[in-house]
Amino acid sequence: MITEKMLTRAYKFTKKTLQKNVCQKGSAMQIVSIDPQTNHLIPISLEQARTSQLPVWIDATNQNQDWVVALASLGLDINEQHIQDTQNPTHPPFYEATEHYEILILRALHVVDGDTTHFCATFLPITFIVNQHYLVTIHATTYTDFAELREKWLQTCRCQYVHSTLGLMSLLVDWLTDQYLNLRTSFTQQLEYWQQQLLNPDGHFNDWTELLKASSRLRHYRLLTVEPQEEVIDHWIDETTLPVDARTEVRLNDILGHFERVRRDAEAIQSDLDNLTQIYFSATNQRTNEIMRVLTIVSVIFLPLNLLAGIYGMNFAQIPGANSPGGFFVILSAMLVIAGGILWFLRWRHWL
Repeated sequence: MITEKMLTRAYKFTKKTLQKNVCQKGSAMQIVSIDPQTNHLIPISLEQARTSQLPVWIDATNQNQDWVVALASLGLDINEQHIQDTQNPTHPPFYEATEHYEILILRALHVVDGDTTHFCATFLPITFIVNQHYLVTIHATTYTDFAELREKWLQTCRCQYVHSTLGLMSLLVDWLTDQYLNLRTSFTQQLEYWQQQLLNPDGHFNDWTELLKASSRLRHYRLLTVEPQEEVIDHWIDETTLPVDARTEVRLNDILGHFERVRRDAEAIQSDLDNLTQIYFSATNQRTNEIMRVLTIVSVIFLPLNLLAGIYGMNFAQIPGANSPGGFFVILSAMLVIAGGILWFLRWRHWL
Protein backbone atom coordinates (compact mmCIF):
# COMPACT_ATOMS: atom_id res chain seq x y z
CA MET A 1 0.00 0.00 0.00
CA ILE A 2 1.38 3.39 -0.96
CA THR A 3 1.46 5.76 2.00
CA GLU A 4 1.69 9.54 2.09
CA LYS A 5 5.24 9.21 3.43
CA MET A 6 6.28 7.15 0.39
CA LEU A 7 4.79 9.76 -1.96
CA THR A 8 6.68 12.52 -0.14
CA ARG A 9 9.96 10.62 -0.52
CA ALA A 10 9.29 10.06 -4.21
CA TYR A 11 8.58 13.75 -4.72
CA LYS A 12 11.80 14.74 -2.90
CA PHE A 13 13.82 12.28 -4.97
CA THR A 14 12.28 13.59 -8.21
CA LYS A 15 12.97 17.16 -7.15
CA LYS A 16 16.63 16.45 -6.29
CA THR A 17 17.14 14.62 -9.57
CA LEU A 18 15.57 17.49 -11.46
CA GLN A 19 17.72 20.06 -9.70
CA LYS A 20 20.79 18.07 -10.66
CA ASN A 21 19.72 17.66 -14.28
CA VAL A 22 18.88 21.29 -14.95
CA CYS A 23 22.40 22.30 -13.92
CA GLN A 24 24.05 19.94 -16.36
CA LYS A 25 25.21 21.19 -19.75
CA GLY A 26 22.97 20.04 -22.56
CA SER A 27 19.96 19.51 -20.30
CA ALA A 28 16.50 19.72 -21.82
CA MET A 29 15.74 22.57 -19.40
CA GLN A 30 17.77 25.75 -18.96
CA ILE A 31 17.23 28.34 -16.21
CA VAL A 32 18.60 31.87 -16.15
CA SER A 33 17.80 34.97 -14.14
CA ILE A 34 17.82 38.57 -15.38
CA ASP A 35 19.11 41.53 -13.42
CA PRO A 36 16.85 44.48 -14.40
CA GLN A 37 19.52 46.94 -13.29
CA THR A 38 22.41 45.58 -15.38
CA ASN A 39 20.45 43.45 -17.92
CA HIS A 40 22.84 40.57 -17.14
CA LEU A 41 21.73 36.98 -17.74
CA ILE A 42 22.93 34.57 -15.07
CA PRO A 43 22.58 30.75 -15.30
CA ILE A 44 21.09 29.45 -12.07
CA SER A 45 19.83 26.17 -10.60
CA LEU A 46 16.28 25.31 -9.70
CA GLU A 47 17.06 25.83 -6.01
CA GLN A 48 18.43 29.30 -6.75
CA ALA A 49 15.37 30.09 -8.85
CA ARG A 50 13.15 29.26 -5.87
CA THR A 51 14.78 31.94 -3.72
CA SER A 52 15.67 34.47 -6.45
CA GLN A 53 14.01 37.86 -6.35
CA LEU A 54 14.98 38.54 -9.97
CA PRO A 55 12.92 37.63 -13.05
CA VAL A 56 13.58 33.99 -13.98
CA TRP A 57 13.45 32.42 -17.44
CA ILE A 58 12.95 28.64 -17.73
CA ASP A 59 13.42 27.21 -21.22
CA ALA A 60 12.40 23.58 -21.80
CA THR A 61 11.21 21.11 -24.42
CA ASN A 62 7.90 19.29 -24.26
CA GLN A 63 9.60 15.90 -24.65
CA ASN A 64 9.32 15.36 -20.91
CA GLN A 65 7.41 16.81 -17.99
CA ASP A 66 10.40 18.08 -15.98
CA TRP A 67 9.26 21.65 -16.40
CA VAL A 68 5.87 20.80 -14.86
CA VAL A 69 7.58 19.41 -11.73
CA ALA A 70 9.94 22.39 -11.68
CA LEU A 71 7.09 24.90 -11.80
CA ALA A 72 5.19 22.98 -9.13
CA SER A 73 8.26 23.17 -6.87
CA LEU A 74 8.36 26.92 -7.52
CA GLY A 75 4.73 27.23 -6.43
CA LEU A 76 3.30 27.68 -9.94
CA ASP A 77 0.70 25.02 -10.76
CA ILE A 78 -0.23 24.79 -14.44
CA ASN A 79 -3.72 23.89 -15.56
CA GLU A 80 -3.92 20.33 -16.86
CA GLN A 81 -5.51 21.47 -20.12
CA HIS A 82 -2.65 23.91 -20.69
CA ILE A 83 -0.12 21.11 -20.11
CA GLN A 84 -1.91 19.06 -22.77
CA ASP A 85 -1.83 22.06 -25.10
CA THR A 86 1.98 22.13 -24.93
CA GLN A 87 2.05 18.52 -26.19
CA ASN A 88 -0.05 19.22 -29.27
CA PRO A 89 2.21 19.73 -32.34
CA THR A 90 -0.69 21.11 -34.39
CA HIS A 91 -2.01 23.54 -31.77
CA PRO A 92 -3.13 26.83 -33.35
CA PRO A 93 -2.09 30.24 -31.97
CA PHE A 94 -3.76 30.77 -28.62
CA TYR A 95 -3.83 33.20 -25.66
CA GLU A 96 -5.48 32.92 -22.25
CA ALA A 97 -5.00 34.65 -18.91
CA THR A 98 -5.53 32.86 -15.58
CA GLU A 99 -5.34 34.06 -12.02
CA HIS A 100 -1.70 33.02 -11.61
CA TYR A 101 -0.22 33.25 -15.09
CA GLU A 102 -0.82 33.99 -18.76
CA ILE A 103 -0.28 31.48 -21.56
CA LEU A 104 0.52 32.36 -25.16
CA ILE A 105 1.03 29.76 -27.90
CA LEU A 106 2.62 30.83 -31.17
CA ARG A 107 3.87 28.85 -34.15
CA ALA A 108 7.58 29.20 -34.90
CA LEU A 109 9.33 28.47 -38.16
CA HIS A 110 10.76 24.96 -37.95
CA VAL A 111 12.30 24.36 -41.35
CA VAL A 112 11.98 25.74 -44.87
CA ASP A 113 11.72 23.09 -47.57
CA GLY A 114 14.46 23.30 -50.17
CA ASP A 115 11.92 22.73 -52.94
CA THR A 116 11.68 25.91 -55.01
CA THR A 117 8.37 24.98 -56.61
CA HIS A 118 6.17 24.95 -53.49
CA PHE A 119 5.73 27.47 -50.73
CA CYS A 120 6.86 24.89 -48.18
CA ALA A 121 7.59 25.73 -44.56
CA THR A 122 6.98 23.73 -41.39
CA PHE A 123 5.81 25.44 -38.21
CA LEU A 124 5.77 24.08 -34.67
CA PRO A 125 4.18 25.59 -31.56
CA ILE A 126 6.11 27.44 -28.87
CA THR A 127 4.34 28.02 -25.56
CA PHE A 128 4.97 31.00 -23.28
CA ILE A 129 3.81 30.84 -19.65
CA VAL A 130 4.45 34.10 -17.86
CA ASN A 131 3.72 36.00 -14.68
CA GLN A 132 5.60 38.84 -12.98
CA HIS A 133 8.35 36.56 -11.65
CA TYR A 134 8.64 33.63 -14.06
CA LEU A 135 8.78 33.20 -17.81
CA VAL A 136 8.57 29.63 -19.09
CA THR A 137 9.08 28.74 -22.75
CA ILE A 138 8.19 25.23 -23.92
CA HIS A 139 9.09 24.28 -27.47
CA ALA A 140 8.58 21.13 -29.49
CA THR A 141 12.16 20.37 -30.53
CA THR A 142 15.64 21.84 -30.36
CA TYR A 143 15.02 23.25 -33.84
CA THR A 144 12.52 25.72 -32.43
CA ASP A 145 14.25 26.68 -29.18
CA PHE A 146 16.08 29.85 -28.13
CA ALA A 147 19.47 28.21 -27.51
CA GLU A 148 21.37 30.34 -30.02
CA LEU A 149 19.76 33.52 -28.77
CA ARG A 150 20.37 32.61 -25.13
CA GLU A 151 24.03 31.73 -25.78
CA LYS A 152 24.52 35.07 -27.50
CA TRP A 153 23.12 36.91 -24.49
CA LEU A 154 25.18 34.86 -22.08
CA GLN A 155 28.38 35.52 -24.05
CA THR A 156 27.75 39.25 -24.08
CA CYS A 157 26.57 38.97 -20.45
CA ARG A 158 23.55 41.13 -21.10
CA CYS A 159 20.14 41.28 -22.71
CA GLN A 160 19.45 44.87 -23.70
CA TYR A 161 16.47 46.76 -22.35
CA VAL A 162 14.86 43.85 -20.51
CA HIS A 163 13.55 44.75 -17.08
CA SER A 164 10.79 42.17 -16.59
CA THR A 165 9.53 38.78 -17.67
CA LEU A 166 7.12 40.46 -20.08
CA GLY A 167 10.01 42.47 -21.54
CA LEU A 168 12.01 39.29 -22.13
CA MET A 169 8.96 37.55 -23.58
CA SER A 170 8.40 40.42 -26.02
CA LEU A 171 12.04 40.15 -27.10
CA LEU A 172 11.63 36.41 -27.81
CA VAL A 173 8.37 36.93 -29.69
CA ASP A 174 10.07 39.66 -31.71
CA TRP A 175 12.77 37.13 -32.65
CA LEU A 176 10.06 34.68 -33.79
CA THR A 177 8.45 37.43 -35.84
CA ASP A 178 11.76 38.10 -37.60
CA GLN A 179 11.71 34.47 -38.78
CA TYR A 180 8.49 35.18 -40.66
CA LEU A 181 9.98 38.34 -42.15
CA ASN A 182 13.01 36.36 -43.34
CA LEU A 183 10.69 33.81 -44.95
CA ARG A 184 9.65 36.44 -47.50
CA THR A 185 12.96 36.01 -49.36
CA SER A 186 12.35 32.31 -49.95
CA PHE A 187 8.74 32.87 -50.99
CA THR A 188 9.73 35.67 -53.36
CA GLN A 189 12.24 33.38 -55.05
CA GLN A 190 9.55 30.73 -55.47
CA LEU A 191 7.21 33.34 -56.95
CA GLU A 192 9.94 34.25 -59.46
CA TYR A 193 10.25 30.56 -60.37
CA TRP A 194 6.55 30.36 -61.24
CA GLN A 195 6.80 33.63 -63.12
CA GLN A 196 9.54 32.17 -65.33
CA GLN A 197 7.54 29.00 -65.90
CA LEU A 198 4.25 30.71 -66.73
CA LEU A 199 5.60 33.56 -68.84
CA ASN A 200 8.23 31.63 -70.79
CA PRO A 201 7.50 32.56 -74.44
CA ASP A 202 9.35 29.51 -75.77
CA GLY A 203 7.59 26.93 -73.60
CA HIS A 204 4.12 25.54 -73.09
CA PHE A 205 3.15 25.32 -69.40
CA ASN A 206 1.51 22.04 -68.34
CA ASP A 207 2.44 21.71 -64.66
CA TRP A 208 -0.95 22.79 -63.35
CA THR A 209 -1.07 20.22 -60.55
CA GLU A 210 2.11 21.54 -58.97
CA LEU A 211 0.97 25.14 -59.37
CA LEU A 212 -2.31 24.37 -57.61
CA LYS A 213 -0.39 22.71 -54.78
CA ALA A 214 1.85 25.75 -54.44
CA SER A 215 -1.12 28.11 -54.43
CA SER A 216 -2.94 25.96 -51.86
CA ARG A 217 0.06 25.91 -49.51
CA LEU A 218 0.53 29.65 -49.80
CA ARG A 219 -3.14 30.21 -49.00
CA HIS A 220 -2.86 27.79 -46.05
CA TYR A 221 0.17 29.74 -44.78
CA ARG A 222 -1.70 33.03 -44.99
CA LEU A 223 -5.09 31.96 -43.63
CA LEU A 224 -4.13 29.33 -41.04
CA THR A 225 -0.74 30.55 -39.81
CA VAL A 226 -0.18 34.26 -40.35
CA GLU A 227 -3.62 35.77 -39.81
CA PRO A 228 -4.55 33.73 -36.68
CA GLN A 229 -1.16 34.53 -35.16
CA GLU A 230 -1.63 38.24 -35.81
CA GLU A 231 -5.04 38.12 -34.14
CA VAL A 232 -3.65 36.28 -31.09
CA ILE A 233 -0.75 38.73 -30.71
CA ASP A 234 -3.18 41.64 -30.94
CA HIS A 235 -5.39 39.98 -28.30
CA TRP A 236 -2.37 39.35 -26.05
CA ILE A 237 -1.21 42.98 -26.26
CA ASP A 238 -4.71 44.27 -25.47
CA GLU A 239 -5.55 41.84 -22.66
CA THR A 240 -2.29 41.29 -20.73
CA THR A 241 -2.49 42.33 -17.08
CA LEU A 242 1.28 42.34 -16.55
CA PRO A 243 2.95 45.72 -16.03
CA VAL A 244 4.24 47.14 -19.32
CA ASP A 245 7.10 49.63 -19.31
CA ALA A 246 7.65 52.13 -22.10
CA ARG A 247 10.30 50.10 -23.96
CA THR A 248 8.26 46.91 -23.80
CA GLU A 249 5.19 48.75 -25.08
CA VAL A 250 7.18 50.02 -28.07
CA ARG A 251 8.46 46.49 -28.76
CA LEU A 252 4.97 44.99 -28.51
CA ASN A 253 3.67 47.52 -31.01
CA ASP A 254 6.60 46.71 -33.30
CA ILE A 255 5.75 43.00 -33.08
CA LEU A 256 2.18 43.69 -34.11
CA GLY A 257 3.39 45.96 -36.91
CA HIS A 258 5.79 43.28 -38.14
CA PHE A 259 3.05 40.68 -38.29
CA GLU A 260 0.80 43.10 -40.13
CA ARG A 261 3.59 43.45 -42.67
CA VAL A 262 3.96 39.64 -42.85
CA ARG A 263 0.23 39.36 -43.53
CA ARG A 264 0.35 42.06 -46.22
CA ASP A 265 3.35 40.38 -47.84
CA ALA A 266 1.58 37.01 -47.82
CA GLU A 267 -1.50 38.60 -49.38
CA ALA A 268 0.68 40.33 -52.00
CA ILE A 269 2.46 37.08 -52.94
CA GLN A 270 -0.88 35.26 -53.15
CA SER A 271 -2.27 38.05 -55.32
CA ASP A 272 0.83 38.03 -57.54
CA LEU A 273 0.54 34.27 -58.02
CA ASP A 274 -3.13 34.59 -58.96
CA ASN A 275 -2.29 37.47 -61.30
CA LEU A 276 0.43 35.37 -62.94
CA THR A 277 -2.16 32.72 -63.71
CA GLN A 278 -4.47 35.33 -65.20
CA ILE A 279 -1.62 36.83 -67.21
CA TYR A 280 -0.74 33.37 -68.52
CA PHE A 281 -4.28 32.80 -69.75
CA SER A 282 -4.39 36.31 -71.22
CA ALA A 283 -1.09 35.72 -73.02
CA THR A 284 -2.33 32.34 -74.24
CA ASN A 285 -5.53 33.92 -75.52
CA GLN A 286 -3.49 36.66 -77.16
CA ARG A 287 -1.31 34.12 -78.97
CA THR A 288 -4.40 32.21 -80.02
CA ASN A 289 -6.01 35.40 -81.32
CA GLU A 290 -2.87 36.25 -83.28
CA ILE A 291 -2.87 32.80 -84.87
CA MET A 292 -6.56 33.05 -85.72
CA ARG A 293 -6.00 36.56 -87.08
CA VAL A 294 -3.28 35.37 -89.46
CA LEU A 295 -5.34 32.39 -90.55
CA THR A 296 -8.37 34.61 -91.15
CA ILE A 297 -6.35 37.05 -93.27
CA VAL A 298 -4.92 34.19 -95.33
CA SER A 299 -8.42 32.75 -95.76
CA VAL A 300 -9.82 36.13 -96.85
CA ILE A 301 -7.06 36.57 -99.40
CA PHE A 302 -7.26 33.10 -100.89
CA LEU A 303 -11.05 32.78 -100.88
CA PRO A 304 -11.60 34.80 -104.09
CA LEU A 305 -8.51 33.23 -105.61
CA ASN A 306 -9.91 29.77 -104.93
CA LEU A 307 -13.17 30.93 -106.48
CA LEU A 308 -11.42 31.93 -109.71
CA ALA A 309 -9.38 28.74 -109.73
CA GLY A 310 -12.55 26.72 -109.19
CA ILE A 311 -14.43 28.48 -111.98
CA TYR A 312 -11.66 28.07 -114.53
CA GLY A 313 -11.11 24.51 -113.44
CA MET A 314 -14.62 23.48 -114.51
CA ASN A 315 -14.90 20.82 -117.21
CA PHE A 316 -16.87 22.80 -119.79
CA ALA A 317 -16.06 22.82 -123.50
CA GLN A 318 -16.39 26.59 -123.84
CA ILE A 319 -14.88 28.77 -121.14
CA PRO A 320 -14.02 32.38 -122.01
CA GLY A 321 -10.26 32.73 -122.45
CA ALA A 322 -9.64 28.98 -122.21
CA ASN A 323 -8.16 28.87 -125.71
CA SER A 324 -6.34 32.19 -125.46
CA PRO A 325 -2.51 32.01 -125.32
CA GLY A 326 -2.50 34.76 -122.67
CA GLY A 327 -5.49 33.55 -120.64
CA PHE A 328 -3.40 32.01 -117.93
CA PHE A 329 -1.43 35.22 -117.36
CA VAL A 330 -4.62 37.30 -117.40
CA ILE A 331 -6.20 35.18 -114.69
CA LEU A 332 -2.94 35.14 -112.68
CA SER A 333 -2.70 38.92 -112.92
CA ALA A 334 -6.33 39.24 -111.83
CA MET A 335 -5.59 37.05 -108.79
CA LEU A 336 -2.60 39.21 -107.83
CA VAL A 337 -4.66 42.37 -108.21
CA ILE A 338 -7.44 40.93 -106.08
CA ALA A 339 -4.96 39.78 -103.36
CA GLY A 340 -3.25 43.19 -103.39
CA GLY A 341 -6.59 44.96 -103.19
CA ILE A 342 -7.65 42.89 -100.19
CA LEU A 343 -4.35 43.56 -98.41
CA TRP A 344 -4.71 47.31 -99.11
CA PHE A 345 -8.27 47.28 -97.77
CA LEU A 346 -7.24 45.44 -94.58
CA ARG A 347 -4.43 47.91 -93.94
CA TRP A 348 -6.73 50.85 -94.71
CA ARG A 349 -9.18 49.56 -92.11
CA HIS A 350 -6.29 48.90 -89.68
CA TRP A 351 -7.22 45.24 -89.49
CA LEU A 352 -3.72 44.23 -90.52
